[in-house]
Amino acid sequence: MSKKETEHPKLHHSKISFKDIVGHKQVKARLQTIIKIIKKPKLFAYFDTSVPRGLLLYGPVNVGKSMLAKAFAYEAKLPYYEISGSKLFEIDYIKEVYKEAQKHAPSIVILEDIDIKGLLQGTLTNVSFSDIAKVIETVSEGVFTIATSETLEAVDPVLTAPQKLDFLIEVSKLDKDARRFFIEKILKKPHDPKIDIERIVRYITGMSAVELERLGRMAVLSVIEQGKKRITEEILIEQINIIKYGHKIDKQMVRNLEEELEMTAYHEAGHAVLSTLLLPHIKIEQVTIAPRSKTLGFVSYNADEPLSNITKEELFYDVCVLMAGRMAKIKKAGNEKMDSGAIDDLAQASFQIYTAIVNLGMDKELGMINLESITPMSENFLRNRIEERFLLWIDTAKKYSRSLVDTHWKTIEKLAKALIKKEIVEGEELLKIVGKKKIDTTIPKSL
Repeated sequence: MSKKETEHPKLHHSKISFKDIVGHKQVKARLQTIIKIIKKPKLFAYFDTSVPRGLLLYGPVNVGKSMLAKAFAYEAKLPYYEISGSKLFEIDYIKEVYKEAQKHAPSIVILEDIDIKGLLQGTLTNVSFSDIAKVIETVSEGVFTIATSETLEAVDPVLTAPQKLDFLIEVSKLDKDARRFFIEKILKKPHDPKIDIERIVRYITGMSAVELERLGRMAVLSVIEQGKKRITEEILIEQINIIKYGHKIDKQMVRNLEEELEMTAYHEAGHAVLSTLLLPHIKIEQVTIAPRSKTLGFVSYNADEPLSNITKEELFYDVCVLMAGRMAKIKKAGNEKMDSGAIDDLAQASFQIYTAIVNLGMDKELGMINLESITPMSENFLRNRIEERFLLWIDTAKKYSRSLVDTHWKTIEKLAKALIKKEIVEGEELLKIVGKKKIDTTIPKSL
């Protein structure tokens, strides 16, 4: 077979339907609606508007964007062509695909992962969005384009302009139904009937389909390795933690192990207690000090319903929670024992405060400004005032955090001791340790 024949565009007929894809109810409903309207061109003629030419599905990797695109083709009863990888950089091949698609119109062209970058003439470059946009513009309305991308920002607006990719649809992480599907699939294997499925479904929030497929295999391998006969809840949670946070570190590899674990316990206890007090609506699944390859300890949050809009109060309290780890360590061991363990906390806290002042218009003195929108301004514009306010926010948050650590020290110590003893404290036990304490939730007026 010649090279030309090998590269000739191939027409596909999808066998995947929306029913074959778990979760994504809202996305599938929207796609069904789009299928209905693009099959009724008279509706657009009535409004003197052209029929939509395409849509963009964007979202994290491994959430099913490509499957949704193929299922769209199935539900629309249309054949499709697919362009991916290096072929996205070959405009002549893309033109050939669209030429063939027109011959078989109505049809679909799927552009998979158009945010891909390639090395051309020694330079890392993007796909030629403008060239693709021109191709889409020239083909008949009988060819519908579906593109996929990890983010909307990664796609040049020239491709999402009118009469190109008219519909922009976000495909978010796996929802609860999809996650439950994967867990129920795992639990078709021999398992402990006492496993709390809802608890496991919460724990795997944010994990991709690939990671969940891996979870099932890892759980089975762990069962066999341990000489057991069924999957247990303990094994599942440990494998989830390995995927998310890395393998447990051999304790002999940790210098000054006992002291390190104790300090980590107070650090994580500081975070967990203040988070429970200041941000009770953000549920904590577990707190642990088991050393892992990615971290020496962590607080695991249930991110099933992440905040879409954060208030000034929530941002300030989150900064206080971030600082509480170091505050607790200092209270326990003194300033001389300060270490590098809070580097990520401080980086995140500093970024959030700077963003609040410079871009979110949350500062009392500087007011409602957004410097990102006036980038041509001098680098020194408001520089001294921003520095003053930034340092005030930092100092205020530090004092607020330290005050709460002092006030609730007995609770922090109780949690730290529980962590030292058991390595892990579940969310329900944490709530019992913290109790029903009420605190003043008014941020300082100086901010």
